[in-house]
Amino acid sequence: MGKVKSFSAKVAHDLSDEGKQICPVCKTEIKRVKIVGNKKGGAGWTPRYDFVKLCKCNEADFLAGKTL
Repeated sequence: MGKVKSFSAKVAHDLSDEGKQICPVCKTEIKRVKIVGNKKGGAGWTPRYDFVKLCKCNEADFLAGKTL
C-alpha cells in the first residue's frame, strides 16, 4: 500500500504552482486524463489509449462525449 499523505502535505501540494499548467481562461489547473477508446477496426475490441488535457472550460464537453 502506498504512503498516505498528511493534511499539511496535501495543502502544500494544492498551493504550489510548481510543474502545473494553468488555464489562461478559467485560471484552474490543467490535468492530463487518460481515456480508453475502441480502435477503428474489424474483428474484436482493441483498446486505444489517448491523453487529453482537461480543465473547467472543456470538462462538460468531455464528459458529454463531444471531444473524444
